[in-house]
Amino acid sequence: MSWVKCPDGLRLGPLSLGSPEALVVLLHDVGTTAAALAPIAERWAPAVPTTAFVALEGCEQADGASSELTVLDRATRHLEPPLEQQLRFHRLDASRLVLAGFGHGGTLALHWVLHQGRRCAGVLAFRARLARPLPPPLRIGCKVRLIESVAPGPVGHNGLRDIVTLLAARGIDTRGVLLGGSPLSDEAIRHGGAYLVELVATAQHSDHLHHLDQEISHVQ
Repeated sequence: MSWVKCPDGLRLGPLSLGSPEALVVLLHDVGTTAAALAPIAERWAPAVPTTAFVALEGCEQADGASSELTVLDRATRHLEPPLEQQLRFHRLDASRLVLAGFGHGGTLALHWVLHQGRRCAGVLAFRARLARPLPPPLRIGCKVRLIESVAPGPVGHNGLRDIVTLLAARGIDTRGVLLGGSPLSDEAIRHGGAYLVELVATAQHSDHLHHLDQEISHVQ
């Protein structure tokens, strides 16, 4: 596997030949870098060989004010240009985008979808925080998969259950799992890989439906 530096981070092409059918963008936690996520993407890549990976830099957290919605709004708006650039580079639309965020990166991914109403195939978030209050119900078509650990952190068993219940009540396909140990443990990455395969399949299915709609329109 060969990573390529790009203006906003690191890029890994699909293992299979041809154009990618989906794009997974990884968002790092505070105090880490995109390079720290490269081994995780390399572990997941064989299970989704038609998928490209991008690890973005710059998922920073404002000092002492990260819980404020306005700060998260600014941070997610900062992510929009590189996300759009990566989609254009891979010739994909947002329906084939999966966001995989770790810690603060997961919080940004959830905020981008739930508060900003942005479109993607799914969000995989490790130990993320759900900023509240949530806005009025939005039409969210993406899936949300959450991985939480029992290590000290902002979310425990009850918190995870509450988030899943809250989002499911809004019609969002949401599931989560509570694991022991580090959020980047072997078990957590393995569970994340299983969720990722599902989310990438959703992205690919969306693409197939798009091509089918085009074919139907052409026939009509």
